[in-house]
Amino acid sequence: MTAGVSGRYQGVKSDVPRELTIRDPVHGFIRLYDRECDLLDTPPLQRLRGIRQLAMAYLVYPGALHTRFDHTLGVIHVAARFAGVLGVDPANTRLVRLAALLHDVGHGPFSHVSEFVFACVTPISQSGRYEHGLERKPHEAITERIVLQHRSLAGPLCGNDRPDIVDLFRGHGNRLSHEILSGALDADKQDYLLRDSYFCGVRYGIYDIDQLHNTLRLGTDPLKNPYPLVEANGIHTLEQFVLAKHYLTTQVYRHKVRLITDAMLVRAISLGVRMDQIQCLTKLYQYEKLDDEFLENYLAWDDNRLILEMLKPEYEQTFAGRLFRRLVTRQLFKRVFRRRLNDFSDNVKLSLPQKLAEPVPDLEAEIAEVLRNSFNHAHLDSRDVILNLINIGSVRAQSRGSEGSIMVFDGFRAVPFEDESTLFRSIDESLNEQWVECYAPIPPLGESQRKEAFQRVSSGITELLEKVLGSDGPANSSAPGG
Repeated sequence: MTAGVSGRYQGVKSDVPRELTIRDPVHGFIRLYDRECDLLDTPPLQRLRGIRQLAMAYLVYPGALHTRFDHTLGVIHVAARFAGVLGVDPANTRLVRLAALLHDVGHGPFSHVSEFVFACVTPISQSGRYEHGLERKPHEAITERIVLQHRSLAGPLCGNDRPDIVDLFRGHGNRLSHEILSGALDADKQDYLLRDSYFCGVRYGIYDIDQLHNTLRLGTDPLKNPYPLVEANGIHTLEQFVLAKHYLTTQVYRHKVRLITDAMLVRAISLGVRMDQIQCLTKLYQYEKLDDEFLENYLAWDDNRLILEMLKPEYEQTFAGRLFRRLVTRQLFKRVFRRRLNDFSDNVKLSLPQKLAEPVPDLEAEIAEVLRNSFNHAHLDSRDVILNLINIGSVRAQSRGSEGSIMVFDGFRAVPFEDESTLFRSIDESLNEQWVECYAPIPPLGESQRKEAFQRVSSGITELLEKVLGSDGPANSSAPGG
């Protein structure tokens, strides 16, 4: 059977082997088998059709309408190829495939935007961990709860599938299977680089996936656990993969409009909870515990439902409703300030990242006064001023990522990729970028007025941050933002 959608197999139990073939624009044909077909038809998986991979990035890349559902299909395909190349046994391959289908079911509306909203409105304990059992990223904790408890998964998953999949997510048990799903070279990255490039219409994330797989081999750690290595003759393909991740980050994920739309979404929803006290938003993003009631409500929401809800007339005068209207009509905030963190005094460099880890309404209120004076914008609401810190690690640091280094077999032993690659050895790891940015709505201005206003804003915000957070006086003025 060849299809672009699933639906035929829901609830069907048969001993006859089944196969569903889906035509994918990135990988060609993707095949699912037996219980995977049933799993794809469950409400938690089908909901991912309504959650876009890159939130509102389509406002700058019109083709970026792809969803978590598309990506999920790509991950199971790549994970299966990965497992096949490394000779993973059938039982573990089956588990890897099921886990690949389920790895993103806990994402909220607008994907990672929901993570930032949780960080804004969910209490954090003194240890820095989320309270109420959320010790990991919120979508990861919610994913685990769905896998372990959601009743719709009872048919497609059997035996110990549920706890085994969660153990696989957490890195317990089989190291090789875990690294296929969540390692430095995992199937998730291998798919999203190609997929995001394709749908954004760019070539920054393109790499040779076939050659990358051709150079894979097994290594063994001191505890005799197998894990993936790249052969020395795959160094250049690996360089291409790592550079693809770096360029896609700098050119797409950190694109100015993408950053602004994400920041506006986070501000809209968090103000909707804290200031507007909109019940549906509060119920979606605040909770006493991760119980069945919370999950059922959470799984009822996707991007479109949240947008349509916030566009209802009763929310027109709320902060959330007003900001959502700006987003859907593309009346976006402007970047009014941009300056490297390293250009500030040492005190600001030390204190500002810590301060911006939480909402800073007092500081943004003072910045709003600078903007009112600079742009002659007397009615600017300080809650429409967003101060943001953008971190872009050096390409060498990005080659490791949070999962550790990609390991290369040099003919005798396994060594970190960034040490084996001549290109990456030459890169100064300290060359990371941190930018302080500010977004706000500003009135239309002529070119000369605009230039003068941005110059006033640049010096005004710089002096303000030095006054509030520093003690060495204002730093040198930077070029105006745009």
